[in-house]
Amino acid sequence: MPIKNGRLILQREVSDFAERFTVDPNNLLSVGTFVRLATSGNYEIAVTTGSTDNKAFGIIYSLDKTNNPYVAMSGRCIAKVRGTVAKGDTLVLSPYKGMLVTNNAASFENVKALALTTNSAQHGEVEVVLV
Repeated sequence: MPIKNGRLILQREVSDFAERFTVDPNNLLSVGTFVRLATSGNYEIAVTTGSTDNKAFGIIYSLDKTNNPYVAMSGRCIAKVRGTVAKGDTLVLSPYKGMLVTNNAASFENVKALALTTNSAQHGEVEVVLV
């Protein structure tokens, strides 16, 4: 994996299932951001709004210069997380927009991903498998 400024940069080259969706170019989305179906306006997706967002469905997987990022809906990808994550943890939507958080006691319908790597920083990224 590549290293930038002494930090390991996590990235994936493939996802099991990813599709392009339109997003408002004024929203600064980055790889690993959990997204939801946009319910109004001219765009298809927006950043998740919190832990009870029932329209959440995937993670920004790849960006280019278009307004149509790839969104991973199954398989492996990178996810933005809040707080400590251990390998094997179950991840649910965080109260913080576009992020996941560990909750190993979560009911199955709330689990969005399983952690494949660890994170010890307050804000970070882990490799996950989407559930």
